[in-house]
Amino acid sequence: MRRTLVILLSVLPVVLVLAACGAEPTTTAPTQTLPPVSAEEHFRRGNEYAQSGDLEKAVAEYQAVLEIEPDNVSAMTNLGVVYYQMGKLDEAVAQYKKALEIAPNDADIHSNLAAAYVQLGRMERALDEYRTAVDLKEDLAEAWFGLGVVHMQLGHKEEAIQAFENFQKWDSGKDRTATQQAQQYLEQLRGE
Repeated sequence: MRRTLVILLSVLPVVLVLAACGAEPTTTAPTQTLPPVSAEEHFRRGNEYAQSGDLEKAVAEYQAVLEIEPDNVSAMTNLGVVYYQMGKLDEAVAQYKKALEIAPNDADIHSNLAAAYVQLGRMERALDEYRTAVDLKEDLAEAWFGLGVVHMQLGHKEEAIQAFENFQKWDSGKDRTATQQAQQYLEQLRGE
């Protein structure tokens, strides 16, 4: 996680007042405060919820981080990812754009933004974002894969072949589906 400042939230004490027949209060409960939750803790919880598939809770936790630290790029990006997973693509785009205002040279965020644009059918914007991503980080395999898909969609055969070849060059094999799909696309594009 990027450098995170820990700012404690102040919790207002809750005081219960009991009154009998309009008389002055005679009993009050002791003041009770909850320990504040740090931005790092909200971020950790957000990651746990996102990994377990509880996306609504993940959203709430990442938003809590941003209430404490409005410029937390990691929280913005992860919130964008969760919105993307929820199919809330416009919200995902908005989060990625906010993150890029602070971290304009983050290739992963450009790649994420491009993927959201693909889902929205904005291929030219996706193309620009994927190009930026691979210009910033040549070995970003998933951006090369996305670039290949966009070039295929736009009918740019040679550019698609080059992008998928670059994907294969940088592919770690971590995503077997992408590895297999890239090979199939290359065979299709080459007429094999």
